Amino acid sequence: MHHYQADLRNGDHVAGIVREVNPTHVYHLAAVSAIDASWSDPKLTYEINFWGARNVFEAAVKLPSAARILNVSTSQVYGRSRDRLTESSPVAPESPYAASKAMSEFLRIEFGSFSSGGVVTARPFNHSGPGQSPNFVLAAMAKQFAEMSLGLSPPKLSVGNVAVKRDFTDVRDVVVAYALLMEKGRVGDIYNVCSGSTVSLSDVIKMFEAASNIRVDVVSSPNKIRPGEADEICGDPRKITSDTGWSPKISLQKTIVDLLDYWRSLLGPRPSAVLTGL
Repeated sequence: MHHYQADLRNGDHVAGIVREVNPTHVYHLAAVSAIDASWSDPKLTYEINFWGARNVFEAAVKLPSAARILNVSTSQVYGRSRDRLTESSPVAPESPYAASKAMSEFLRIEFGSFSSGGVVTARPFNHSGPGQSPNFVLAAMAKQFAEMSLGLSPPKLSVGNVAVKRDFTDVRDVVVAYALLMEKGRVGDIYNVCSGSTVSLSDVIKMFEAASNIRVDVVSSPNKIRPGEADEICGDPRKITSDTGWSPKISLQKTIVDLLDYWRSLLGPRPSAVLTGL
């Protein structure tokens, strides 16, 4: 497998790589994806998340045989709602990250008139799994629990608002959803990728305690609290299920166990190398 490195803001460089590779399918996930980072540098966020996406899409549809594109957006584009969010729910982003992703979704209109290829849009809700950065909530908790279990820190868990409820899916299920959308999703359409149910972060902490056999003192950290964040965010997966047959298979409990195992293996002692000789 070949790997290429490019600044998505450089349209000529992106187009050159795309022409060289000549793909039939493009999974577009490259983005400034952390909300805090998007507030720190909104200009860079828009340049990468919108203009960078446009550079990729333009290059992909101008190939001799236009590529099919999966644009991975985010559930953050939705406005607040007490109801389960469907693909027709109002769009009302509340951060540069979400706004830039909402803008990228409209590229499906610009590049929807080509005779082949086209853009299918995914709106994933919260997802996690082994390998995820601790900038995200489940991985951050898993890392702290792993440190406790290895004796690297006391049983104190630093968190934000644990009363909020979120719709979590395992990243391995999400990857399957992306593949099915690439195969069966309708060009020009938008699809939620979610479980359709929510769990509070306080209940997630209890799952981590059960999986690690550690009881923790929960410490509210002001820098982890997002002012004005929604109490509950839940998606409706019926459209993706109807069009592709996808549904999540991996339980949240397994995600948590696998996250713990990943961080324990990463943070634990390395095996010693033994050299012998005559």
